[in-house]
Amino acid sequence: MQGMSDLLSPILLVMDDEVDAYWCFVGFMDHIGVCVNFDMEQDGMKKQLLDLNKLLQVIDPKLYSYLQAKDCSNLYFVFRWLLIWFKREFTMENILRIWEVMWTGEPCKNFHMLMCLAILDGEAEHMQKEDFGFSDILKHVNDLSCRIDGDVILARAEAIYLQLSEYKELPHVIKEIIGTAPASEENGATTGTESPVSESSIEVLAESEGEQAAEQEQT
Repeated sequence: MQGMSDLLSPILLVMDDEVDAYWCFVGFMDHIGVCVNFDMEQDGMKKQLLDLNKLLQVIDPKLYSYLQAKDCSNLYFVFRWLLIWFKREFTMENILRIWEVMWTGEPCKNFHMLMCLAILDGEAEHMQKEDFGFSDILKHVNDLSCRIDGDVILARAEAIYLQLSEYKELPHVIKEIIGTAPASEENGATTGTESPVSESSIEVLAESEGEQAAEQEQT
C-alpha cells in the first residue's frame, strides 16, 4: 500500500536482518498505532486532521483564520506529514532522530501533531505575506521536503507542548488530544472551574463541546 515503503525504509536501513526489520515494522504499525493511517475508509487520517484543526485553533488562531478564509482549514496539505510520519519532509539522519523521539510517547500523546504545528509556525508568516491559497500552500509545503531543520522543529514542538500544559483554561477537547485530561475528564466529566472553550477557539471546538453537552443531557 502506498506510503508503507516510506515507513519501512528507515527500519531496513538500521536493521541488519530483513526478518528483524519485518518484525520491527509490524511493531511500528501495530503498537505505535500507525496502522490506522492506512484504513480503507481513512477514518484514522480524518480524525487526525480534525484533531490538528482543533489544536491549530488554540495555538495559532490568526493562522487558522487565514486558512479558513482561504478554504484551507481542512489542512489537507499536511496529509503526507501525518500519513508517513514526516518521512519525506526530513533527511534520513533527521527522521531517525525524530522517530526515536516520537516512539517514546514523550512529552505527550500525539506529539507528531505538535510537530505539524511547529512546522506551520515557521512558515505561517511567509504564507500569509504572500497571500497563498490552497494550491500555493500545497506547493510550498512540498518544496520544504528535506529542507527543514529537525532539531529546530523538535524544540519548537516541545515549546508548544509546554505552552499548552501551562495554560490553566485549556479546552477539555485539547487535553484529550495531548493526553493530559484527568481520568474523570476522559470519562466525560469536567471541573466547574475550567472554561470548556478558550477565547481563541473557533467553530470546531465550540461544536465539539456542544455535542458533548448534548450527549451528557441525553444520558
